[in-house]
Amino acid sequence: MKMHKYYKICLLFVFILIETLFLNAQQLNYTLNRDFLYGIDEYYNRKEEKENTFIKPYRFEQIKKIKDSSAIFPRLLSGTKAEEQDKKAKNQIEIYPLLTANTGYQLGEGSRFTNDLAIGGNLIGYIGDKFAFNFKALAGKGQYASFVDSIIFESKVVPGIGYAYISKADSLNPQYAYQYFSGFLSYSPNKIFNIQVGQDKHFWGDGYRSLFLSDAGSPYPFMKITTNVWKLTYVNLYTIMKDATNPSGLKKDWLNKYATLHYLGWNATKRITIGVFESVVWQGSDSTRYRGYDVNYLNPIMFFRPTEYSLGSSDNAFVGFNFKVKLFKKQQVYGQLLLDEFLLKEVLKNDGWWANKQAFQLGFKSFDMFKVRHLNFQTEFNYVRPYTYAHGSVQQNYSHMNQPLAHPLGANFWESVSFLNYRHKRLFVEAKFQFARYGADSATTDYGKNIFMSYTNRPKEYGNFTTQGFQTNLITASLRAAYILDTRMNFKIELGAAYRIQESAYSKKNIPYVFLGIKTDLSNLYDDY
Repeated sequence: MKMHKYYKICLLFVFILIETLFLNAQQLNYTLNRDFLYGIDEYYNRKEEKENTFIKPYRFEQIKKIKDSSAIFPRLLSGTKAEEQDKKAKNQIEIYPLLTANTGYQLGEGSRFTNDLAIGGNLIGYIGDKFAFNFKALAGKGQYASFVDSIIFESKVVPGIGYAYISKADSLNPQYAYQYFSGFLSYSPNKIFNIQVGQDKHFWGDGYRSLFLSDAGSPYPFMKITTNVWKLTYVNLYTIMKDATNPSGLKKDWLNKYATLHYLGWNATKRITIGVFESVVWQGSDSTRYRGYDVNYLNPIMFFRPTEYSLGSSDNAFVGFNFKVKLFKKQQVYGQLLLDEFLLKEVLKNDGWWANKQAFQLGFKSFDMFKVRHLNFQTEFNYVRPYTYAHGSVQQNYSHMNQPLAHPLGANFWESVSFLNYRHKRLFVEAKFQFARYGADSATTDYGKNIFMSYTNRPKEYGNFTTQGFQTNLITASLRAAYILDTRMNFKIELGAAYRIQESAYSKKNIPYVFLGIKTDLSNLYDDY
């Protein structure tokens, strides 16, 4: 299917939604920011609660089910006070400003001041209780700590935001300009289906990281269909993404890539939730042909492998499994297993065949520790084998805009990360510790970490083991405190300190860092990789 036909389909869908405006209404999304999700996780950890917590962002329809007012900030909803609406007021449009004003200082060797200033707006509307929309736009400039600056220099992207335009060329501390756009239309014709079209981020998982789909990258166009029947949650996610690996870095040289993702979750018992995940990524064109959007992958039914085989396809497909167990009233364990490629006989040999590309996650959460309300602990372990998420064609790797769609470290690593946080009314305090070990690639040899290298450049077929290459330790410890100034806009003041150590056999970098900011939190932003 050519792209103009695909856009016609999307446009037709939008027109259908617009025609239903005066009959239907609001299905707004709750924030993805994890600071606000612990109370929701704690509430839905109760044995009698059946909500599937794997797919995020939540819709406000799900949040309204929470009867414990202390579990959430009662007016917080991606910038809206919709929950306070007069029941007689069926229609409403709200506009809020967006602001980021951060400053910081990197101590030690390479000391520098950092800053980030951005302004924008947030438009929210709903008509009745079935249709809603939300659009955000933000533009800003920033100078960053050296470890973030190195990420931007390599990827040409401000992490989690979008393309980085050089605003001030300074070899020691350059300044970058950026733009952020996100938004969606959301429509629920009944209690079973919800349909969303827009450009935004998604997070599939119960942990801090996701090995299936994380929110570490920038927003991308999507259509999502969520179906809830009985104890089942089924999600179809259709996306358009960009490959920006061309050395020029110019927009005209970016290439289209596409991904379709499915997830089926089942509340097997009152305490156990299990799920199955699959995704496929394919390129829109190559040097020999124009392919565009492959309508075969519009099929809403699992599984892709039969479709792949019928097409004689070399597309990049994944399957995965997840679980969550409510151990007691206040504890849970969760996990994910992802299979990129898998041959059981090669796994049993344990001889490091390169194409045994797997990843797994195991985590634990404890809420209201020592019977202190809103004192929470979380610890998580992530393990990803070399070459996972990569592909022979770089354009078909598991990424968007030079950022991984799963774990931001890419592949060929293991990681442990833990949190202890406390919330009292509008105050939130969190301590974090992360230890990761990865095998870095050299300039000429692909050891399996960089998913933006073709795995055809691998140096060997066997003897590939996790953290092979230039073994590097990454340690981050941080303490931060935030106070919510306005719960309608996720507007808060935040201060903190972090210490980052990156060491290998050849070098060691110690980076202490302090920061202070006042901002509207759009989403999670990650710099711990």
